[in-house]
Amino acid sequence: MMTPLLDMELLLELYPDAAARHGFLLRAHELLSADRVALQDAMARRDHVSARELAHRIQGTAAFLNGAREITQKLFSRLNLALARANATRTISGGEPVLAYLSDLEVALLNAAEDLGAQPRTG
Repeated sequence: MMTPLLDMELLLELYPDAAARHGFLLRAHELLSADRVALQDAMARRDHVSARELAHRIQGTAAFLNGAREITQKLFSRLNLALARANATRTISGGEPVLAYLSDLEVALLNAAEDLGAQPRTG
């Protein structure tokens, strides 16, 4: 099963104002991007403790944004297990699908923000 990207229904509920939602999407992109880069760096340094903390935080962020906690947990499971065991080889193989997903999620955040930016402002 493919991991969903954004739960726009939830975001519309939490941020009914288009300008606030636009700001949230841009800030979420900024934070997620920084966390993804930090995770990649920690994995490259074989700093499993830092990578594990980052992966946990990113997993929570992704689950909030996509509204699919169980599916997100399954996506991160191989990476989390490899980090817990400090297994560098499995960290790389478990991290690849996670990093690819995060890149897609970053694009989805920017696309959603751009879509909002193109809409006429009311009020």
